Amino acid sequence: MSTEFYEEPKVLDTLVSFDEDRSTGDLIIQRSQEIPDDWLSEVRKQKVDSANQKAGDFYHVASIPVEVVDELMRRYNFDVMSAPVRETLSMLKRLELDDFILTTKRV
Repeated sequence: MSTEFYEEPKVLDTLVSFDEDRSTGDLIIQRSQEIPDDWLSEVRKQKVDSANQKAGDFYHVASIPVEVVDELMRRYNFDVMSAPVRETLSMLKRLELDDFILTTKRV
């Protein structure tokens, strides 16, 4: 009997910490997310490789970290999950977040 082991997917989760502003007593909520260099390298590779791929029914055009999605909602009231793909790509470009776009093709 052969047993196969699969590597668990790595989830890049958002970290939340709380602090207090000593001068005002206000609660400070800090959100952060570590984005490893190897993940960014893979995203860049996918972007370069996209030029040679055929676009089918499903085409991966972006990989956006959770904290970026949340920040777009908080700051701009922009919902990545329901917005049309073109608008999402346009928003990423406008905010200079092109690193999360996985294609050089026009969508």
